[in-house]
Amino acid sequence: MEAYLDIETTGKRADEGMVVAIGLLKEQPAVRTCLNLREERRALEWLAEQLEGITCLITWFGSGFDLPFLKARAAVQRVDMRKLCELPTLDLCEWCRKNLLLSKYSLEAVANYFGLSRRVPFEGADVGALFKLAEAGDHSALRRIVEHCTEDLLLLRGIRRRLSDSLGL
Repeated sequence: MEAYLDIETTGKRADEGMVVAIGLLKEQPAVRTCLNLREERRALEWLAEQLEGITCLITWFGSGFDLPFLKARAAVQRVDMRKLCELPTLDLCEWCRKNLLLSKYSLEAVANYFGLSRRVPFEGADVGALFKLAEAGDHSALRRIVEHCTEDLLLLRGIRRRLSDSLGL
């Protein structure tokens, strides 16, 4: 079974931030959130369990961000993430860069090109500010992070389906 993965973080590097949300889409999207290091460890353990039975993990720039970030955080949290290291992956961003001549390769830009769009406008840079609000008890801020992660997963699946239907990917 293929699955889609997306993460939200407080920083661009694992030594400067932590995981805020891990989203995984098998049949339905599921998102685990983290407001502290203990919750981050639990979310990483949840992901490790969820990887069982997955044959390919599909990401957007996962090879350059999501996967190295998760591996680094798993190592520091001492979570067994060997399955993540062994699992075949498909980085749709890299695939699009190599096979489609477009002017932009952000998830949003490629999704828009295929007629897919977000229901709620959101910038990835918003996650840091929303995290601080969520940390202070603002449940709506945490909900917005979850919604964003969920929408990223759905856009990923939509792009994958379009590429599969049209180009056999």
